[in-house]
Amino acid sequence: MKEYEVHEKIWDGVMYPVSKEKNKVVIVMSGSEGGLNHTEKLAHFLQDHNIPALALGLFKTKNSQRNLDRIPLERIYDAIIWLQRNNYKNIAVEGVSKGAEYALAAAIAYPELSCVIVKTPSWFYSEGIISNRPSGTSCWSYLGKELPFTPYKKRKFGMGKTLWKTKEFNLLEVNTGKAVVPESIIPVEKIKAPILMFSTSVDTIWPSKESCEKLEDRLNKKNFSYPHRHVCFDHMSHMMMEYCDPQIRWFMKSERQFPEECAKERKKMGNICVDWIKNIWNPADKKRTANQ
Repeated sequence: MKEYEVHEKIWDGVMYPVSKEKNKVVIVMSGSEGGLNHTEKLAHFLQDHNIPALALGLFKTKNSQRNLDRIPLERIYDAIIWLQRNNYKNIAVEGVSKGAEYALAAAIAYPELSCVIVKTPSWFYSEGIISNRPSGTSCWSYLGKELPFTPYKKRKFGMGKTLWKTKEFNLLEVNTGKAVVPESIIPVEKIKAPILMFSTSVDTIWPSKESCEKLEDRLNKKNFSYPHRHVCFDHMSHMMMEYCDPQIRWFMKSERQFPEECAKERKKMGNICVDWIKNIWNPADKKRTANQ
């Protein structure tokens, strides 16, 4: 079936349906680039594996704001209602990078999301960005209030200088060494759904491996009763999309140096995602105690 655009009052997306399959659907979101280009690639991959998906634009779309700043969780809730009206029964969420941060916040707020997949997430909510500068406000909001956030230690990013210095897209200097505000730590244990996490040990945007380990540790200490799993890769970059443009090699050293290994890891990641959605995520029996 062919994809089609959806434009609602507070959100825009592209639906990737699968013929006669409405038992499960995944809302997918990409990161700080905004728009729908990368998000559609995530949705297209799932559709190609017989899983319906809605590519949801968090910002930089017709009916959303221009910047990564105080994006309302109500945006995804409105998308959930739209899917329910269209007879989709069980709804999962998948997010990459900033989209992963939003996915965790959304799953905490809305138990209608009965499966969570996050790729290169953070373990705390961060400050927003306006015109490539820290906004002084949160990335996210809920019920008209900002979620607590940890601010950037630098007030100017200097991305061009960093790119020239490191010969790749590298924001570790900006995204490490923060004094994490305790209130901004994501209470991941409040999610009532299975959680699948992906990270990479060569992340040059933020230390996603450390973030997933912290999230996993919190789940274990809180005796989280749903299946949860963390998979860490050795070569793939922060851009954890199964359908990733070859041009990524120009911006990420690991993608240039290990193209075959990255391709194998993307294939493995995709297989794990599809298996998790089709088998581990069982909406009729969500509360399972054994970690997979």
